[in-house]
Amino acid sequence: MNQVHASRREFVKHGALGAAALAGPLASSSPGHTADGPARKQPTRIRIGVRFSAAWLKSEKDNDLRFLKQIGVDYANITLDQIPGYRETGCFTPAALKGFVSRLAAVGLKIERANSLGPYYKNAHVGRPEGQKEIDNLKRIGEMLAHAEIPVFGIQACQASEHLKKGAAAGWSRAPGRGGCSCLAFDQDRSARLSPNPEYKVTAEQLWKGLINIYRQVVPVVEKSKTRVAMHGNDPPLYNYLGNPQILCRFADFERLFKEVPSTHNAMTFCVGTRYESGEDVFEGIRRFGKQGKLCHVHFRNVRGTLPARRGYTEVFVDDGDLDMARVLRALDEVRYDGVIDYDHPVGITGDEPLPKQYIAFAVGYMKGLLHSLPR
Repeated sequence: MNQVHASRREFVKHGALGAAALAGPLASSSPGHTADGPARKQPTRIRIGVRFSAAWLKSEKDNDLRFLKQIGVDYANITLDQIPGYRETGCFTPAALKGFVSRLAAVGLKIERANSLGPYYKNAHVGRPEGQKEIDNLKRIGEMLAHAEIPVFGIQACQASEHLKKGAAAGWSRAPGRGGCSCLAFDQDRSARLSPNPEYKVTAEQLWKGLINIYRQVVPVVEKSKTRVAMHGNDPPLYNYLGNPQILCRFADFERLFKEVPSTHNAMTFCVGTRYESGEDVFEGIRRFGKQGKLCHVHFRNVRGTLPARRGYTEVFVDDGDLDMARVLRALDEVRYDGVIDYDHPVGITGDEPLPKQYIAFAVGYMKGLLHSLPR
Protein backbone atom coordinates (compact mmCIF):
# COMPACT_ATOMS: atom_id res chain seq x y z
CA MET A 1 0.00 0.00 0.00
CA ASN A 2 2.78 2.43 0.94
CA GLN A 3 4.64 1.54 -2.25
CA VAL A 4 1.48 2.29 -4.28
CA HIS A 5 1.08 5.70 -2.60
CA ALA A 6 4.78 6.47 -3.13
CA SER A 7 4.49 5.56 -6.81
CA ARG A 8 1.46 7.79 -7.18
CA ARG A 9 3.29 10.69 -5.51
CA GLU A 10 6.27 10.24 -7.83
CA PHE A 11 3.91 10.16 -10.83
CA VAL A 12 2.22 13.39 -9.75
CA LYS A 13 5.56 15.02 -8.99
CA HIS A 14 7.13 14.17 -12.35
CA GLY A 15 3.90 14.99 -14.17
CA ALA A 16 3.85 18.47 -12.62
CA LEU A 17 7.50 19.07 -13.47
CA GLY A 18 6.88 17.96 -17.03
CA ALA A 19 3.89 20.24 -17.38
CA ALA A 20 5.91 23.18 -16.10
CA ALA A 21 8.68 22.42 -18.56
CA LEU A 22 6.20 22.19 -21.45
CA ALA A 23 4.54 25.42 -20.37
CA GLY A 24 7.84 27.27 -20.87
CA PRO A 25 7.25 31.03 -21.08
CA LEU A 26 3.66 30.73 -19.89
CA ALA A 27 4.82 29.47 -16.48
CA SER A 28 6.95 32.60 -15.99
CA SER A 29 4.66 35.16 -17.57
CA SER A 30 3.61 36.53 -14.20
CA PRO A 31 5.65 39.70 -13.52
CA GLY A 32 8.50 39.13 -11.06
CA HIS A 33 8.20 35.34 -11.07
CA THR A 34 9.59 32.29 -12.87
CA ALA A 35 8.64 28.65 -12.75
CA ASP A 36 11.10 28.29 -9.87
CA GLY A 37 9.64 31.13 -7.81
CA PRO A 38 10.64 34.81 -7.53
CA ALA A 39 12.46 36.15 -10.58
CA ARG A 40 16.22 36.40 -10.41
CA LYS A 41 17.62 39.88 -10.78
CA GLN A 42 19.37 40.94 -13.95
CA PRO A 43 23.03 39.93 -14.26
CA THR A 44 25.49 42.47 -12.89
CA ARG A 45 26.86 45.11 -15.24
CA ILE A 46 30.00 45.65 -13.17
CA ARG A 47 33.11 45.27 -15.29
CA ILE A 48 36.84 44.96 -14.63
CA GLY A 49 39.40 47.56 -15.69
CA VAL A 50 43.05 48.23 -14.98
CA ARG A 51 45.28 51.23 -14.69
CA PHE A 52 48.68 51.33 -16.32
CA SER A 53 51.58 53.76 -16.53
CA ALA A 54 53.47 55.13 -19.51
CA ALA A 55 55.95 52.25 -19.16
CA TRP A 56 53.28 49.94 -20.57
CA LEU A 57 53.32 51.86 -23.84
CA LYS A 58 56.90 51.01 -24.82
CA SER A 59 56.70 47.35 -25.87
CA GLU A 60 57.00 46.04 -29.40
CA LYS A 61 53.59 45.85 -31.10
CA ASP A 62 52.08 46.94 -27.74
CA ASN A 63 52.47 43.40 -26.45
CA ASP A 64 52.39 44.61 -22.85
CA LEU A 65 48.92 46.03 -23.47
CA ARG A 66 47.94 42.79 -25.20
CA PHE A 67 48.77 40.99 -21.96
CA LEU A 68 45.97 42.93 -20.25
CA LYS A 69 43.47 41.82 -22.88
CA GLN A 70 44.74 38.24 -22.67
CA ILE A 71 43.95 38.00 -18.94
CA GLY A 72 40.40 39.17 -19.59
CA VAL A 73 40.52 42.96 -19.24
CA ASP A 74 38.49 45.14 -21.60
CA TYR A 75 38.68 48.57 -19.93
CA ALA A 76 41.56 50.92 -19.19
CA ASN A 77 41.95 53.63 -16.57
CA ILE A 78 44.49 56.07 -18.00
CA THR A 79 46.15 59.31 -16.96
CA LEU A 80 46.06 62.14 -19.47
CA ASP A 81 49.84 62.44 -19.64
CA GLN A 82 49.81 59.23 -21.72
CA ILE A 83 48.22 61.20 -24.55
CA PRO A 84 50.80 63.10 -26.66
CA GLY A 85 50.86 66.82 -25.94
CA TYR A 86 49.49 66.82 -22.40
CA ARG A 87 52.86 66.86 -20.64
CA GLU A 88 53.99 69.86 -22.66
CA THR A 89 50.85 71.99 -22.63
CA GLY A 90 48.32 70.55 -20.16
CA CYS A 91 46.10 69.71 -23.13
CA PHE A 92 46.17 67.76 -26.40
CA THR A 93 44.51 67.80 -29.82
CA PRO A 94 41.48 65.81 -30.98
CA ALA A 95 43.81 63.97 -33.35
CA ALA A 96 46.11 62.95 -30.48
CA LEU A 97 43.18 61.62 -28.47
CA LYS A 98 41.75 59.79 -31.46
CA GLY A 99 45.14 58.23 -32.15
CA PHE A 100 45.49 57.04 -28.55
CA VAL A 101 41.94 55.64 -28.46
CA SER A 102 42.64 53.79 -31.72
CA ARG A 103 45.92 52.45 -30.39
CA LEU A 104 44.19 50.90 -27.37
CA ALA A 105 41.30 49.67 -29.50
CA ALA A 106 43.78 47.81 -31.70
CA VAL A 107 44.58 45.52 -28.76
CA GLY A 108 40.98 45.31 -27.57
CA LEU A 109 41.00 47.93 -24.80
CA LYS A 110 38.52 50.75 -24.29
CA ILE A 111 39.17 53.81 -22.11
CA GLU A 112 36.73 53.95 -19.20
CA ARG A 113 38.36 56.69 -17.12
CA ALA A 114 40.76 59.45 -18.17
CA ASN A 115 42.30 61.11 -15.13
CA SER A 116 43.83 64.58 -15.12
CA LEU A 117 46.93 65.35 -13.06
CA GLY A 118 47.12 67.94 -10.28
CA PRO A 119 50.23 69.84 -11.38
CA TYR A 120 48.46 70.86 -14.58
CA TYR A 121 45.78 72.89 -12.77
CA LYS A 122 47.45 73.77 -9.49
CA ASN A 123 47.13 77.51 -10.18
CA ALA A 124 43.38 77.10 -10.68
CA HIS A 125 43.09 75.32 -7.34
CA VAL A 126 44.73 78.15 -5.44
CA GLY A 127 43.06 80.97 -7.38
CA ARG A 128 46.03 82.43 -9.21
CA PRO A 129 45.35 84.51 -12.36
CA GLU A 130 47.08 81.96 -14.60
CA GLY A 131 44.61 79.35 -13.36
CA GLN A 132 41.96 80.36 -15.90
CA LYS A 133 44.12 79.07 -18.76
CA GLU A 134 44.33 75.73 -16.94
CA ILE A 135 40.53 75.61 -16.57
CA ASP A 136 40.16 76.43 -20.27
CA ASN A 137 42.38 73.42 -20.98
CA LEU A 138 40.16 71.23 -18.76
CA LYS A 139 37.10 72.46 -20.63
CA ARG A 140 38.66 71.61 -23.99
CA ILE A 141 39.64 68.18 -22.66
CA GLY A 142 36.09 67.66 -21.41
CA GLU A 143 34.71 68.45 -24.86
CA MET A 144 37.09 65.98 -26.50
CA LEU A 145 36.39 63.20 -23.99
CA ALA A 146 32.65 63.75 -24.41
CA HIS A 147 32.96 63.57 -28.19
CA ALA A 148 34.94 60.33 -27.82
CA GLU A 149 32.26 59.02 -25.41
CA ILE A 150 34.78 58.28 -22.67
CA PRO A 151 32.59 57.74 -19.58
CA VAL A 152 34.70 59.23 -16.78
CA PHE A 153 36.79 62.40 -16.63
CA GLY A 154 38.76 62.55 -13.39
CA ILE A 155 39.30 66.06 -11.96
CA GLN A 156 40.81 65.85 -8.49
CA ALA A 157 41.15 67.83 -5.28
CA CYS A 158 44.47 69.56 -4.72
CA GLN A 159 46.96 67.32 -2.92
CA ALA A 160 49.05 68.98 -0.20
CA SER A 161 52.12 67.47 -1.84
CA GLU A 162 51.60 69.93 -4.72
CA HIS A 163 52.78 72.75 -2.44
CA LEU A 164 56.04 71.11 -1.34
CA LYS A 165 59.47 72.15 -2.44
CA LYS A 166 61.02 69.68 -4.86
CA GLY A 167 62.57 66.65 -3.21
CA ALA A 168 60.59 66.89 0.04
CA ALA A 169 59.41 63.57 1.53
CA ALA A 170 55.73 62.94 2.24
CA GLY A 171 55.60 60.01 4.69
CA TRP A 172 55.19 57.15 2.24
CA SER A 173 57.38 54.05 2.22
CA ARG A 174 57.41 50.41 1.16
CA ALA A 175 56.56 47.80 3.79
CA PRO A 176 56.84 43.99 3.67
CA GLY A 177 53.57 42.14 3.20
CA ARG A 178 52.50 38.55 2.75
CA GLY A 179 55.48 36.33 1.92
CA GLY A 180 57.78 39.35 1.81
CA CYS A 181 55.96 41.21 -0.97
CA SER A 182 56.43 44.98 -1.14
CA CYS A 183 53.43 47.14 -0.18
CA LEU A 184 52.85 50.88 -0.28
CA ALA A 185 52.48 52.15 3.30
CA PHE A 186 51.66 55.45 4.96
CA ASP A 187 52.65 56.46 8.50
CA GLN A 188 51.13 59.68 9.82
CA ASP A 189 53.65 60.02 12.65
CA ARG A 190 56.56 59.49 10.28
CA SER A 191 55.10 62.13 8.00
CA ALA A 192 54.89 64.59 10.91
CA ARG A 193 58.50 63.89 11.95
CA LEU A 194 59.70 64.80 8.48
CA SER A 195 58.47 68.35 9.15
CA PRO A 196 58.10 69.19 5.46
CA ASN A 197 58.51 72.80 4.50
CA PRO A 198 55.79 73.81 2.02
CA GLU A 199 56.83 76.28 -0.62
CA TYR A 200 53.79 78.43 0.22
CA LYS A 201 50.69 78.33 2.43
CA VAL A 202 47.07 77.98 1.36
CA THR A 203 43.77 77.87 3.24
CA ALA A 204 40.88 75.40 3.06
CA GLU A 205 38.58 78.23 1.97
CA GLN A 206 40.96 79.09 -0.84
CA LEU A 207 41.03 75.47 -2.03
CA TRP A 208 37.25 75.13 -1.89
CA LYS A 209 36.80 78.34 -3.87
CA GLY A 210 39.27 77.15 -6.48
CA LEU A 211 37.77 73.67 -6.80
CA ILE A 212 34.20 74.93 -7.07
CA ASN A 213 35.28 77.42 -9.73
CA ILE A 214 36.86 74.58 -11.72
CA TYR A 215 33.79 72.36 -11.46
CA ARG A 216 31.30 75.15 -12.24
CA GLN A 217 33.11 75.78 -15.50
CA VAL A 218 33.94 72.24 -16.56
CA VAL A 219 30.86 70.20 -15.57
CA PRO A 220 28.48 72.11 -17.93
CA VAL A 221 30.75 71.24 -20.85
CA VAL A 222 29.95 67.52 -20.52
CA GLU A 223 26.33 67.74 -19.37
CA LYS A 224 24.75 66.75 -22.68
CA SER A 225 27.10 63.82 -23.18
CA LYS A 226 27.81 60.35 -21.80
CA THR A 227 30.84 61.67 -19.89
CA ARG A 228 30.79 62.49 -16.18
CA VAL A 229 33.34 64.36 -14.08
CA ALA A 230 34.57 62.28 -11.14
CA MET A 231 36.22 63.29 -7.86
CA HIS A 232 38.54 60.79 -6.15
CA GLY A 233 39.39 62.82 -3.06
CA ASN A 234 42.62 63.30 -1.15
CA ASP A 235 44.98 60.41 -0.44
CA PRO A 236 45.93 60.22 2.37
CA PRO A 237 42.52 61.51 3.56
CA LEU A 238 43.97 64.01 6.07
CA TYR A 239 42.66 67.54 6.53
CA ASN A 240 46.09 68.74 7.63
CA TYR A 241 49.03 67.24 5.81
CA LEU A 242 52.53 68.39 4.85
CA GLY A 243 51.98 71.83 6.35
CA ASN A 244 48.81 72.65 4.40
CA PRO A 245 45.09 71.76 4.39
CA GLN A 246 43.28 69.25 2.22
CA ILE A 247 39.53 69.44 1.66
CA LEU A 248 38.16 66.17 0.18
CA CYS A 249 38.66 63.61 2.95
CA ARG A 250 35.20 62.52 4.18
CA PHE A 251 31.77 61.71 2.76
CA ALA A 252 30.49 65.13 3.85
CA ASP A 253 33.08 66.80 1.61
CA PHE A 254 31.80 64.94 -1.45
CA GLU A 255 28.26 65.92 -0.46
CA ARG A 256 29.34 69.57 -0.34
CA LEU A 257 30.89 69.39 -3.81
CA PHE A 258 27.71 67.80 -5.21
CA LYS A 259 25.60 70.50 -3.55
CA GLU A 260 27.82 73.36 -4.73
CA VAL A 261 27.75 72.08 -8.33
CA PRO A 262 24.45 70.21 -8.68
CA SER A 263 24.49 68.01 -11.77
CA THR A 264 24.00 64.37 -12.66
CA HIS A 265 27.38 64.74 -14.38
CA ASN A 266 29.15 65.64 -11.14
CA ALA A 267 30.02 62.26 -9.61
CA MET A 268 32.81 60.36 -7.87
CA THR A 269 35.48 57.73 -8.15
CA PHE A 270 34.76 55.70 -5.03
CA CYS A 271 38.19 54.56 -3.80
CA VAL A 272 37.39 51.72 -1.41
CA GLY A 273 40.86 51.90 0.11
CA THR A 274 40.92 55.65 0.71
CA ARG A 275 37.39 55.70 2.08
CA TYR A 276 38.27 52.90 4.51
CA GLU A 277 41.54 54.59 5.50
CA SER A 278 39.55 57.66 6.56
CA GLY A 279 37.77 55.60 9.22
CA GLU A 280 34.30 55.99 7.70
CA ASP A 281 31.97 53.09 6.87
CA VAL A 282 32.67 51.95 3.31
CA PHE A 283 29.33 50.15 3.04
CA GLU A 284 27.37 53.17 4.26
CA GLY A 285 29.19 55.24 1.63
CA ILE A 286 28.32 52.79 -1.14
CA ARG A 287 24.66 52.85 -0.12
CA ARG A 288 24.58 56.65 0.23
CA PHE A 289 26.25 57.56 -3.02
CA GLY A 290 24.89 54.56 -4.94
CA LYS A 291 21.32 55.64 -4.22
CA GLN A 292 22.20 59.13 -5.43
CA GLY A 293 23.62 57.74 -8.68
CA LYS A 294 27.00 59.30 -7.92
CA LEU A 295 29.23 56.24 -8.34
CA CYS A 296 30.89 56.19 -11.76
CA HIS A 297 34.22 54.45 -11.07
CA VAL A 298 35.52 52.26 -8.22
CA HIS A 299 39.06 51.62 -7.02
CA PHE A 300 38.83 48.09 -5.66
CA ARG A 301 41.73 48.46 -3.22
CA ASN A 302 42.20 46.58 0.07
CA VAL A 303 44.27 47.90 2.99
CA ARG A 304 45.24 47.15 6.57
CA GLY A 305 44.74 49.87 9.17
CA THR A 306 42.99 53.23 9.28
CA LEU A 307 44.17 56.72 10.16
CA PRO A 308 41.91 57.09 13.24
CA ALA A 309 42.79 53.68 14.68
CA ARG A 310 46.42 53.15 13.63
CA ARG A 311 47.53 56.54 12.28
CA GLY A 312 48.51 54.78 9.12
CA TYR A 313 47.75 51.97 6.72
CA THR A 314 49.32 49.52 4.29
CA GLU A 315 47.99 48.73 0.82
CA VAL A 316 47.97 44.93 0.53
CA PHE A 317 46.79 42.13 -1.75
CA VAL A 318 43.14 42.54 -2.69
CA ASP A 319 42.30 39.37 -0.70
CA ASP A 320 44.47 40.11 2.33
CA GLY A 321 43.27 43.34 3.98
CA ASP A 322 40.77 44.40 6.61
CA LEU A 323 37.89 44.57 4.14
CA ASP A 324 35.77 41.67 2.94
CA MET A 325 35.96 42.50 -0.75
CA ALA A 326 33.24 39.99 -1.67
CA ARG A 327 30.92 41.97 0.60
CA VAL A 328 32.10 45.22 -1.01
CA LEU A 329 31.24 43.85 -4.44
CA ARG A 330 27.82 42.66 -3.28
CA ALA A 331 27.13 46.12 -1.85
CA LEU A 332 28.02 47.71 -5.20
CA ASP A 333 25.81 45.23 -7.03
CA GLU A 334 22.90 45.88 -4.65
CA VAL A 335 22.89 49.60 -5.52
CA ARG A 336 22.97 48.68 -9.23
CA TYR A 337 26.45 50.06 -9.81
CA ASP A 338 27.17 49.48 -13.49
CA GLY A 339 30.69 50.81 -13.94
CA VAL A 340 34.24 49.53 -13.75
CA ILE A 341 36.23 48.27 -10.77
CA ASP A 342 40.01 48.34 -10.95
CA TYR A 343 42.73 47.15 -8.58
CA ASP A 344 44.24 50.66 -8.31
CA HIS A 345 47.81 50.34 -6.90
CA PRO A 346 49.87 47.19 -7.54
CA VAL A 347 51.63 45.17 -4.84
CA GLY A 348 55.27 44.31 -5.56
CA ILE A 349 55.73 40.55 -6.04
CA THR A 350 59.12 38.80 -6.23
CA GLY A 351 60.27 38.68 -9.83
CA ASP A 352 57.52 41.04 -11.00
CA GLU A 353 59.83 43.37 -12.92
CA PRO A 354 59.75 45.73 -14.70
CA LEU A 355 55.93 45.71 -14.94
CA PRO A 356 53.63 44.32 -12.20
CA LYS A 357 52.06 41.71 -14.46
CA GLN A 358 51.93 38.94 -11.85
CA TYR A 359 50.03 41.08 -9.37
CA ILE A 360 47.66 42.39 -12.00
CA ALA A 361 46.89 38.87 -13.20
CA PHE A 362 46.24 37.81 -9.59
CA ALA A 363 44.01 40.83 -8.87
CA VAL A 364 42.04 40.49 -12.10
CA GLY A 365 41.54 36.77 -11.55
CA TYR A 366 40.38 37.38 -7.98
CA MET A 367 37.93 40.08 -9.06
CA LYS A 368 36.61 37.85 -11.85
CA GLY A 369 35.99 35.10 -9.32
CA LEU A 370 34.05 37.52 -7.12
CA LEU A 371 32.00 38.71 -10.07
CA HIS A 372 31.12 35.13 -11.01
CA SER A 373 29.99 34.53 -7.43
CA LEU A 374 27.24 37.16 -7.70
CA PRO A 375 23.67 35.88 -8.23
CA ARG A 376 22.84 35.49 -11.89
